[in-house]
Formats: sequence, C-alpha cells, structure tokens
Amino acid sequence: MSVSQLVLDATFLTSAGIGGAGPDDHAIAGMADAARRALEITRTRRDKGEIGFLDLPEDRASARACMDFARALEPQIDTVVTLGIGGSSLGPRALYSALAPAFDQLAPRSAGMPRRMFFADNVDPVTFGALLDRVPLDRVLWNVVSKSGATAETCAQFLVVADRLDKKLGAEKARNRIAITTDPVNGALRAIANEKGYHAFSIPPSVGGRFSALTSVGLVPAACAGLDIMGILDGAARMRDRCLVPELAKNPALLLASLLHHHHIVRGRPIHVMMPYADGLYDTADWFRQLWAESLGKEKSTDGRTINVGPTPVAARGATDQHSQLQLYVEGPDDKVYLVLSVANRGAEIKIPGGELAKSQPDLAYLAGHGLGELLDAELRGMTSSLARRHRPLVRLTLAKLSAEALGELIMLLEATVAFAGPLYGVDPFDQPGIEEAKRMAFAALGRSGYEALALEMSKMPGPDRKYVL
Repeated sequence: MSVSQLVLDATFLTSAGIGGAGPDDHAIAGMADAARRALEITRTRRDKGEIGFLDLPEDRASARACMDFARALEPQIDTVVTLGIGGSSLGPRALYSALAPAFDQLAPRSAGMPRRMFFADNVDPVTFGALLDRVPLDRVLWNVVSKSGATAETCAQFLVVADRLDKKLGAEKARNRIAITTDPVNGALRAIANEKGYHAFSIPPSVGGRFSALTSVGLVPAACAGLDIMGILDGAARMRDRCLVPELAKNPALLLASLLHHHHIVRGRPIHVMMPYADGLYDTADWFRQLWAESLGKEKSTDGRTINVGPTPVAARGATDQHSQLQLYVEGPDDKVYLVLSVANRGAEIKIPGGELAKSQPDLAYLAGHGLGELLDAELRGMTSSLARRHRPLVRLTLAKLSAEALGELIMLLEATVAFAGPLYGVDPFDQPGIEEAKRMAFAALGRSGYEALALEMSKMPGPDRKYVL
C-alpha cells in the first residue's frame, strides 16, 4: 500500500496542545471502549449489507463505465449540467472544485474532454432560467441525479429541460443529451429512463445520497471533466483500510469522531467549523456541512429516546474569513471546534514583486519577495496560533497536494468519521427523518394527491400575527 497523502494532527484537540481545555491521555484511553463499539456497529451493518460506502473503492467496474460513457459522448458536447440537490450536487461539486483547474468553467473548450461542469442545485427560477438562456442546448449533457427518482426540485428541472430539448432538438437527438443516475430498479426516473432510452447509471441501494460522492453520482461528472477517478478510489481505499483498524490511536476516523464527540458532549462545544486554506477545498467544506448535519442531527436515539442532538457544522474559508469570522472564533464563546484543511504543496506560486512601488511604503515592503502561497500559509499559522494560545480546540488535516488520491482519502476519512460518530451520539447516521417530514409538507403545499390530511393540518397552523408584522 502506498504512502498516505493525508495527515491528521489532533494535538490541539488534546491536553498536549491546549492544556486543560482538552482531554489528557488517560481520558482518551477511556474513550476506547465506546470507540470500539462504534466501529463494531459500523462493521456489522456493513456485513449485513445495510451500508455500502466503505465498499465503493472496490467497484472499479462502475468507475470504468463512467469513463467509457464520458469518452463516448459526442465531441460537440462541451458542457455537463448536473441537475441534483443535496448529496446529488454537493459531492460531485466538491470533486470538480478540488481537482479541475480553477475557473475551469471560463476556459474555452475544444471538441471532446474535458467538459466544463455546472451544478444546478436549486429551483430558483432566476438562476435556473439564466442558465437555460446561456448554455447552448445542443452542446450540453444534462445529468439528472436523484436516488429516489422523485426528488421534487430535480424532477421539476428535468421536466423543464426535457420539454425544451424535445422542442428544439427533437426527441431522437434529445435522447442523447440526457443521462440519469438513480435507483437501479425503482422510482419515476428509472421508469422514464427505461421508457425513453436515456443512458442510466445506478446508485447502490445501500449508499445514501450524502455518502454517494464515490458512486456514479460523483464519478460521472468527474469522468466527463477528465478527472482521475481511479486515483480518487485508490485514495479512498487506502484511507478506508486505515479507518477499520480497532486501535483508537491508529484509526484516524475513530480518533477524530471520539475527540469531536468529547468536545461537544463533555466540554460544551457543539459547533464544528471546517476552514480550508485552499480555495479548491471550500466546496468540500460545503459538502461536509450536509454530511455532518443530516447524519448527526436527530430527534430520536436508536433506542427510541427523545434526545434532540447534533453538532452544528459551519463552512469557512481561509484566509478570507479571518476578515469576517475570526474575531468571533478567537474572543467569542468557547463553543466551537475547528477542522483546518491545508495543502502542503500547492503546485503553484506567485511571487510578490519587490520593485519601487513596494519599497515606497514601509507597510508594503515586508511583502516583497514572498509568495502569495507563502502569505496564505503565514495567515494559516497566525490563525491556528491565535486559537491555540487561547486554548481553542482545532485539528489539522493536511493534504500532501491537491491530488485525486489525497481527495479520495479526505472524503473517506470524513464519511467514516461521521459513521462512527453516530453510535457515539446514540443515533443512526444513515437516516434523515426530519427531511422526509419537510418533503411531505411540500407535497401537501403543492396539492399532491394523497397528502390532503397534511394539507389540512398545515392550513390550521398559526398565520402572521399583525402586531408582529412591521
């Protein structure tokens, strides 16, 4: 097995880095039994076929099918628009943002790969209408993604696009401008794909949407963008193996889950801020918010008790948010843990010139001769040092470089961490009952058949009180 491209440094989650604000070695050793139980619960559910994300790195046949599809696309197709929401968009976007060239959407295209990507993840008619107006329909592949095959927002967009394609291109040509990724058997989108002859990919039933970045959900767009999807899976496999060892001190996901849980439940720090110091990783932090919030924010425990538990994830950008949020983080309530992402070798640098302009002002002269990446690293060091001297807990996650393998490791690490955190909190990290309730209420609001009773209940909810409407 090749050397890991990701290093986790949890020093500043412990007393070794922040003194009494973190657990000492004895307290960490006391977490081992609960950690082993969490690992065993996850292993058992995997063995039963209930959760499949840990096995995705071995599904090379699906990855090759994604690559074959991308290579076979008509050369004039230079753009792929993914119609999806939640995990159907956040995971693929994270891969594209991290591994494609920055501002790739603006680059002129030649025939064939790589294609530019857009992610239409909301039904705001202003933004979706603008996208429809600006992309040439005959040069776009519309990648429709919904695990259930009935996601209201995605299906609404699909109906709009399919209608426009049929009217402008004709049914035969339109068929080659749509691909669908959904359940292998069930759902409206699967039925439509079978009926219309659209190219269709499957999402394994045992993999939930927020864990689907390494399925065809993420790999179809990644392959069309020319990304190294086999490298992503290689990195994920390497990290997966590290995350299945039973020793707490040797398992990065188990250690991270245990320490984050400790800081929340024992030390009253329920807010988890992910702050990447690489622009390409900001969408990974955005994906992390869904992974954390949907997996761990639950009303009921697995034994039926009402517990209303869950950490609150926040995405921040270094160094940008040092100028908007750091004041709160450093001097505000000590209710947060910081997950700081960085890249050891960015592969690029821009030197700051030392000409007369810089020399003319003492407040600028110190910058001359340094690099922008060097400045960003200095900002990172300043931020972490400022937090550490105030005993604010943080963990460093450092990628050797922003490569496919390193990103695959990071994705698997975070997915395994949340899988283990679920049993520590006493919740099922793979369901989402709160979201399902909101979906049913949306159906009722739209007058969908079968939801009349819920519509009646919603109609009886309190309306605006005039004395509070200004």
